[in-house]
Order: sequence, then C-alpha cells, then structure tokens
Amino acid sequence: MKKVPIITFLIGVLLSACSTSTPIPPTITPIPVPTATSTSEPEVNMNPEVVLEITNQGDIMQDPYGIAINSAGNIYVNDAGKSRVLIFDPEGNLLDKWEAKGSGEGEFNSLGFGGLAIDSNDNVFIVDNENFRIQKFDSEGNFITMWGSEGKGDGQFIRAIGIATDKDGNVYVTDDAVPYVQKFDNDGNFLMKFGGDGVSKGQFRHATGIAVDANGNIFVADYENKRVQKFDADGNVLAAWFMGSDIKVKGTPEAVAVDTHGNVYVTDYDLGRMQVFDNNGEFLWAWGDGDFANAPLKRPVGIAFDANGRIYITNQAGGNVLAFELP
Repeated sequence: MKKVPIITFLIGVLLSACSTSTPIPPTITPIPVPTATSTSEPEVNMNPEVVLEITNQGDIMQDPYGIAINSAGNIYVNDAGKSRVLIFDPEGNLLDKWEAKGSGEGEFNSLGFGGLAIDSNDNVFIVDNENFRIQKFDSEGNFITMWGSEGKGDGQFIRAIGIATDKDGNVYVTDDAVPYVQKFDNDGNFLMKFGGDGVSKGQFRHATGIAVDANGNIFVADYENKRVQKFDADGNVLAAWFMGSDIKVKGTPEAVAVDTHGNVYVTDYDLGRMQVFDNNGEFLWAWGDGDFANAPLKRPVGIAFDANGRIYITNQAGGNVLAFELP
C-alpha cells in the first residue's frame, strides 16, 4: 500500500476545515434484483379474511413453526416450543399429537424451529433438529425411517430448519448453520447439495424456508441476506430478490411456499407481513403491517395451502394457526 506524504495530509486537513476521514469499505458487487414491469402501484395491504383460528384451546401451542396439509385436508403443525407435532382436522379439531421424547425411533429430542413436509403419498417428514436428523412417518404417525447425524458433511446437519418435497418425492433440507441445501431421495439417500456461504447469487447466510414448485424450481428463504432465491432442479440459481422492496424497508424472509399458479408466498418475520411475488420475483401484493398489538400476523413463520387454495400460517408470537381466504 502506498504511504501518503505527511505534508499532503496536512494540506488536506486545512482545506477540508475540520472534516474527518473515514475508512472506505470494500466494494461489494450488488446482487441483481428483478425490476418490476408493472406500471400500476401495487395494492400493498389486501387484508384477506381470517376464516379459521386454531389454538388447541387449553393445551395452547408454544412457538408453532412448520406446517403441512395432507390429501385429506388434515393439518400437521410443529409445536416447536413443546417439541411435538399436532394434527388437526380441516375444522381445527385436534386429532392426534406425536410427542414422544428422546433420541430413539419416532422420538423427538427438540423440534426447535424445524419444518415439516408431506409428500404425495402422505408420508410426513419432520426436522428433528436437536437430534440432527430427519424422521419419516406415515400419516398415522408410524415410524418409517430416519437419517442424519451431527456434522457439516453430506447427509449431516447442525441446525436443520426448512424441508420440502418435490413431485418425485425427493426431499430438500436447509440448515441455518451450514450454507447448503441438501437433496435426498424419499428414503434419505443423499443426492446432491448446492449453495455456499456469502452474499453473491446462489450463496446463503442462514437459509431457512424452502419450497419446490410443480416445475421443479426451488425457492429458498435466505434469511440474513433478506432475500428469496430461485434455483432450477440442478441447483443453478435463476433469480434473487429482496424482501420489502414495495415499502422500501427490507424484511426478513422466514418460510416460503408456492401456490398452484406458481406465485411465491413468503412470511416476513420481522415486519409481520406476508409478501407475494410471481414466479420470477416481481412483487404482487402483501398483507400485514407489523402492528403486533392489533394485526393478526404476529411473527408469521410456516405456510401451507389446502386443496381449495386457502392459506394457513403459523403465527409464532400469537401461539396459533390462522387460515385466510385469499381474494
């Protein structure tokens, strides 16, 4: 590095009249973000109607997180604070709960902030994150298999969070502490991984939610980078976009889901909003304004759709699940 002569420095001080120099930060290549093509102002708060609230009544949920719905319309919820899975019918009545504690087959040490997913055969995949594994059950709760161990290698986990399945039954898992998405077959055999630590496209800083659309595209909530990324089935990045661009305040993506039209729904944990984008990241609409005292969304996390297109959201701070009828 070249040294600046002292006399030059003194002249600079005199000319700037008490200005203070500050270090120049390293140049960071900006992450490309899709530019909206719509000429009309988006309607930010659509305020869809709450049509069902699931609270589990006297045995209330504590920090509900992951959610998925099977072909019968039954709703599976990871009640993270109590390390159990609750199953409700479509009207919100409790049908069953899986809450065996431990590290054996079908037992949970701590579900933590882990997701769950259901494949086309109604098999249930649960992130058992403090046991560093994924467990697979049938729809009645019968244990089928499990995989994983503690570590950063292929097929290992440190703090697995998000989980999703594709139309072929493959299973995708994010890890909050390891910057890769891992892909497994339906029995837990490792197939591939993609990602890496960083801020460039295709890299992650605390990946959380994940979803796969009907075409095999993979959407990942890149939590600390405050963006959503889209990948093809081989893990090649296709697009990346920031949260909160419609209100000029970056939000924090937690979970992601895709509807039958290919639109991408993302829970905005810090701003207490749901944001909706088209399949390539153009903002469409949103609801919620971060008013935790009065708004229905209070730290929204998991997302699921039923067969009728109704959307269900786990409301972490509210200790409930809310179902909305979309406009």
